[in-house]
Amino acid sequence: MEASVESLLCQGPPWGEGEGWGPEWPREQAYLHSLAAQYQVEQYQDSYNLMTAAPDSHLLHQVTAGPYAFPVDPSLRRATDTTAVQLSEMVSLPVLMKHSVTAPLLTHVFLVNKAIVDYYFMELNVERHCEALRHFLLMEDGEFAQSLSDLLFEKLGSGQTPGELLNPLVLNSILNKSLQYSLHGDSQLAANLTFALRFLPESFHPHAPDALACLELRYKVDWPLNIVITDSCMNKYNRIFSFLLQLKHMVWTLRDVWFHLKRAALVKGAGSSVQFRQLQLYRHEMQHFVKVIQGYIANQILHVTWSEFRTKLGSAANLDDIHRTHADYLNRAIFRGLLTEKAAPVMNIIHSIFSLILKFRAQLISQPWSSQQGAAEHPSFGVMQQSYRTFKYYSHFLFKVVTKLVNRGYQPHLEDFLLRINFNSYYQDS
Repeated sequence: MEASVESLLCQGPPWGEGEGWGPEWPREQAYLHSLAAQYQVEQYQDSYNLMTAAPDSHLLHQVTAGPYAFPVDPSLRRATDTTAVQLSEMVSLPVLMKHSVTAPLLTHVFLVNKAIVDYYFMELNVERHCEALRHFLLMEDGEFAQSLSDLLFEKLGSGQTPGELLNPLVLNSILNKSLQYSLHGDSQLAANLTFALRFLPESFHPHAPDALACLELRYKVDWPLNIVITDSCMNKYNRIFSFLLQLKHMVWTLRDVWFHLKRAALVKGAGSSVQFRQLQLYRHEMQHFVKVIQGYIANQILHVTWSEFRTKLGSAANLDDIHRTHADYLNRAIFRGLLTEKAAPVMNIIHSIFSLILKFRAQLISQPWSSQQGAAEHPSFGVMQQSYRTFKYYSHFLFKVVTKLVNRGYQPHLEDFLLRINFNSYYQDS
């Protein structure tokens, strides 16, 4: 029934040359004959006796046998020959599990972990969220931090009550204005920011550096991103944010002191007063201390800790590594920011110094300058001088405490703080 290729090629044309077959017919036939000589037509299998044969231990024999199989070295013993199958019965169960179950399972675990890591980095953009938290909650964005602190402390310094300042309308207005000045305020992630109140205080203490400790800056994190950026992580972010807000409060306070002194020099003619020059020196020393703390925090948290976090995050192999790396990053930031329980004595000294700075400003603006015998004098100069002496005592005491901690090898990152605050050997010489 079936005709071979050769028999078909040997037949002549069904029509004559004049009926559509030209003189090229012999050449085409010769070409087809040459092709038939080069290739052997594969015959379909028409015998199924293999199904009734006994089982063969050479499981790959049917695959590797035949004219189209890969060449096999006859000196190599197959893993599926009879001897190998018999020896497999003598191998212990743990070894069999290791080669047949554990190895494929580990391979699949590796592939799944890689897919999860790629999903968090490429689809969820976890690194961009960490950068947004650094920009806003850690105040790396200077324009945003400056605008936010100025708007908050101008209202706080004007004597507004908690009910007037800490209401959604005012807080949302402050946040929106700050984002307009921000370098990253136009990003989609900035829409995740909202203010929240931990509690509503009855009043603001005028000399409390943590007067706005009730205020939190929340960042909305959806699932499954909240597996990495958990509620515990957000609480740690807000602990750092609260301390940075206190630093901004001190910066604003000393700048306001400078404005009042400048106004007194222009309006009251206090520029040539001895008391005026003394108050400027007091303000300058307080400002130096605050800038040292601010520079230390910015260097250790915004740069050193962040650089370490980026390096370790790039080598994360699974979701647990991402979560652990982010948690370690925040723990190191809190540790270097002196916000741990062990660093509480040092932080208490810093808070006392901050309270003295607020007290210094309150004493300055409590009464206007007066002219005594042609020289401008401030009625509260004596108590302001006492506040400065207390500030000087606390700052020198802090220098001694930090020096002892560094000498004992505790918290070596404090060497950066010592270098900044004692750069010209002021505290050491005095």
